[in-house]
Amino acid sequence: MSATEQAARSTVSTTDSGPSSTTPRRGALGWIAHHPLTAFLVLAFALAGLVMAVPILADHGVIPSGWMPNLPGLDTERIASVFLVFFALLPSVFLVTWAADGRAGVQDLVRRMFKWRFGIGWWVLVLAALPALTYVLARLFGDSPRPIDGVEFLLAQVSGLAVNLLLINILEETAWSGFLQTRLQRTHGLVVAALLTAVPFALVHMPLHFIGDFSLSSLITALITLLIVCAFVRTMLGLVLRGTGGSILAVAVMHTMFNRSNNDEGIVAGLVDGDGRKLAGLLAVIVVTVTVALVARYRHRRQAQRSAQATQPVLTDSGIEGRP
Repeated sequence: MSATEQAARSTVSTTDSGPSSTTPRRGALGWIAHHPLTAFLVLAFALAGLVMAVPILADHGVIPSGWMPNLPGLDTERIASVFLVFFALLPSVFLVTWAADGRAGVQDLVRRMFKWRFGIGWWVLVLAALPALTYVLARLFGDSPRPIDGVEFLLAQVSGLAVNLLLINILEETAWSGFLQTRLQRTHGLVVAALLTAVPFALVHMPLHFIGDFSLSSLITALITLLIVCAFVRTMLGLVLRGTGGSILAVAVMHTMFNRSNNDEGIVAGLVDGDGRKLAGLLAVIVVTVTVALVARYRHRRQAQRSAQATQPVLTDSGIEGRP
């Protein structure tokens, strides 16, 4: 087992089989401690449904909308996303972690949120791989370059990245990668954990598709699309999570760069004109995921070979001896 795998495995000691804490919990906290994954999903979805409904209903005029801030770039979707993160995901993940693993579990989760020492190669990957590859693929698909003001473009993208990372993605991934996917990955393996995480991750974002005009067919199409995209994205993020020793920060940066490579005000959209970038974004995720998986597998094999060679017996004049 590699050092990064050992670090990732050591971050979590609790699944739905029971609590790791030696202090028994009773009542509701006891049930949460014994069923942390189920408890997290129940709490997160219950709270998400309540808090996300408020801006969405206000957007449709069902309830008064005068309370909603009228700021540039702050639309109903962003308000609902902020409500989801701050009033549903964060309370749920920290309550369940505290009930299951105590103060030490919460401290470990927070430590992983800011774990930035995971190698320059991983930093290059999480920051540059998706936007660079998406841009190249978009050009190959026929998108044309767009003239830009370099300084203005750089400032806009850096500020957008910082806001998305600090206000949404690092907090969101604390719940999905730091808690749910990490625990599932310990018991089910990387791919199955990613696919299992993709389902609630996609479902919790479905209320955003009730904003504006919608129909049954549009909702079904959105759900199918979300499930497909999330399956690939969560697998990619699972590889980053394992490769960086459980760093939530690394996963959050990768998540942010995925968003900034695909949304309409993101990096690639600011550099090219055309619709090719939409397909390019998904293909970039697939290419990065396959490449990282192959490299990780190659390194694992090399390490296993070195370990095997180190333990092979050595024939000497006095007989067979083990290697030191």
